Amino acid sequence: MTDSTATTRRRAGASSTPGSTLFASVPVLFLVPASLGVFLIAGPLLGLFLNIPWSQLGSIFTPQVLGAANLSLGTAAASTLICGLLGAPLALVLSKVLNRSRLHRFGSVLYAIIYTPVILSPVVSGLGLLFFWGRKGMIGTYLYQAGISIPFTSNAVIIAQVFVALPFFVATAVTTLQAIPREYEEIALVEGAKPAEITFKVLLPLAAPGLATAFLLSFARALGEYGATVTFAGNVQGKTQTIPLAIDLAINSSDIPSALGSALILISLYLGIFGILGLIRALKKLRESTR
Repeated sequence: MTDSTATTRRRAGASSTPGSTLFASVPVLFLVPASLGVFLIAGPLLGLFLNIPWSQLGSIFTPQVLGAANLSLGTAAASTLICGLLGAPLALVLSKVLNRSRLHRFGSVLYAIIYTPVILSPVVSGLGLLFFWGRKGMIGTYLYQAGISIPFTSNAVIIAQVFVALPFFVATAVTTLQAIPREYEEIALVEGAKPAEITFKVLLPLAAPGLATAFLLSFARALGEYGATVTFAGNVQGKTQTIPLAIDLAINSSDIPSALGSALILISLYLGIFGILGLIRALKKLRESTR
């Protein structure tokens, strides 16, 4: 009996028992910790939804809640745009220039610096922003002398959001750009294309679905930012109070309905983001199937 015949018979035997096919590579007992993991995530979400006063939605969406939502949407949109304007060129340099140069070893250090906000404590991030942009900070002191004050303003909210969201954009964009075969660039070079033409007519169009995901992830991260914002921008209603800060203030004031109203708005925005991500993936699969 040849090896190929034995392999075929083993596959045929496995296919006759659906259960063994599903768990051919993973032990069935792994269902227990997997189910526990889902329970630990879904349980609090279920508890949140069950405690929302659905019959009194009009009363929980107070002017303070809606004001925080408007500020969050505005600042998150602005910070996401900045992440795109800065993150796309940065991702292109990292993936298409630095990784191919003699300084590619320096890339790991640069990646570590860029991704530091992801693992850094939010409060520490806020302190860093204060010491850099604050009135006595490295840059802030010169801005303050020029009559420009950043901390505890809406601009501080945007800067804090960019600080925490930019790594998500760069990480997603770099992964997307690295997945593009180099042959496309070489073909464009043979045709006489200039660097700008290769970037805007080859690389960016091919990376469009991944870049759209990067924008959405950055927007989601900016919406949920709390620690760095409250440390660097404060919690001033109508000025720096975003949805997470409004939730914190409502809980500290024992105003649970307002906290639930803010939480419902935030969750609704996240669900919308997940829906758009699903649409992007579906369009990407459709695009690949038509090639």
